[in-house]
Amino acid sequence: MTSRRRPETVRKTVSGRRLGVSDSPEARVFLKKRVIAFRDAIGYNRNEGGRLFQNKEYKMESIGEKIRELRRARGMTQEELAVKLSVTYQTVSKWETGATSPDLSLIVPIARLFGITTDELFSYNESADELRRAELQRQYDETFKSGNIQARLEISADAVKEFPSDMDWLERYASDVFCSALDLYSREDAKDVKTYERERDRAIELFRTVIDSSCGDETKCNAIVGIVQCLLDCGRKEEARSYADRAPKISAMARLLENIRLDCLEGEEQKREKQRHLLSLLTELLRFLGWYYKGLGDPGIFKKATETAIGLIKLFFPDENYLDQAYELAYLYCKKAKWLADEKKTGEAEECLRRAFRSAEDYDGIEGKYAYTAPLFDLLSFDRNEQAVTGETTLRQDIVNMLSHNTFYAPVKELDAFKELLGDR
Repeated sequence: MTSRRRPETVRKTVSGRRLGVSDSPEARVFLKKRVIAFRDAIGYNRNEGGRLFQNKEYKMESIGEKIRELRRARGMTQEELAVKLSVTYQTVSKWETGATSPDLSLIVPIARLFGITTDELFSYNESADELRRAELQRQYDETFKSGNIQARLEISADAVKEFPSDMDWLERYASDVFCSALDLYSREDAKDVKTYERERDRAIELFRTVIDSSCGDETKCNAIVGIVQCLLDCGRKEEARSYADRAPKISAMARLLENIRLDCLEGEEQKREKQRHLLSLLTELLRFLGWYYKGLGDPGIFKKATETAIGLIKLFFPDENYLDQAYELAYLYCKKAKWLADEKKTGEAEECLRRAFRSAEDYDGIEGKYAYTAPLFDLLSFDRNEQAVTGETTLRQDIVNMLSHNTFYAPVKELDAFKELLGDR
């Protein structure tokens, strides 16, 4: 899909969704980190069909090759086969090209139609277990497009029951248990503290099982991120640190190799990859400044860190075409509005709050693929369709929930601008 530049005179106002659902900054950080860690670990890419576990060779195309071979041997067209199986010919085409695999309910009918056994149908190094895994992964993938956390939890629960020794699925199930609890607890009509704590503690035990297993480093790292967040949430800092210290370390040599790899490229490809690397580093720095400094217990440092983060975004994106950075700006402006309200600087606080809502609306309005226009990132683009979705609310709605129910923002609720913005919903 060709990227398109945002018209400078038009603000994006289409509805959209965002990463994260909770009304608390801490929960939002957890959810966002989990989604990013999840996507990085599995190579999630909507441009390549959005398949999960792309690094694992499940060979989904093999059964399609077998179907094509059998169909051609019998002189049957894709349309004729589709009619016999009550599917569309496009579906048959996708099977044969490896884009998708037949639904499990069709395996026996396909085998009977061609007069072979299901084992013969899977003769190309395919097994029923592998097909079932692929189907579960496809369903799981769909929930990252819809943002349906409860459906995701049900799918990962089924996967764990069917494949109890698969630590990848168990880690995801643990994450889904906690994310689901956070999602429910963040809703105004479902503040069930006991249920939340029970599910959080269950997630801790599930993460612990994964960490103590002989799983790979990526899965173990994801489980450690999860258990550390859960333990911090219930105030068990020493135990959280003990797990954080167990995370596989990224060596300095690996970091050096990544930088050297960029020097192996040439021309526009090298420039694009260096821009992508710079954007990744900037995003990580902004998150650190905007969220992690809060834990130092010094309001003055946290305030300066937040103002620095806002300044960096403006510095790197002088044309104000922020795209996904509008997400960060929305929360940063909320924090600045809070401090200004504390200092009785009502006018400035209200202006910051309006900027927060404008940033949220800009982010919610992104639909499809847009090109960055800032000089340092002019070869890159942001595609909303490639973003995993956790939750079914807009960023604007999440900010309203946060300001309405988080006591930290109590001074902001008293601003006239807040009441006016609520009235605009």
